[in-house]
Amino acid sequence: QCDKSIRPQPNLSRTEDLKAIQRGIQDVIRQIVGCVTFLPSLETSCSFDLLIFTDRDVDIPEGWDETTAKLVPNCSDLKLKGFTTSIHTVNPTISYRGGV
Repeated sequence: QCDKSIRPQPNLSRTEDLKAIQRGIQDVIRQIVGCVTFLPSLETSCSFDLLIFTDRDVDIPEGWDETTAKLVPNCSDLKLKGFTTSIHTVNPTISYRGGV
């Protein structure tokens, strides 16, 4: 989620705000890596996609592709701890299918 009416907190410098965002992203990545201990084991090599949902009128960074939702049929969802900045709310979820 992105609230475009909110401006960065005046008591935080851009550097402090950027560091808080980077810490939040690092925490999410650590949680994803930590999930391998209890997610279903895969016998073959695999990859994953990181999907980021934004408002429709947001400019996406160069190198990113626009796509529709990629829903996993008959999946389980694992909600991870998210984070909030002065502008964004990040609610990460891993969707997986067991017994593949």
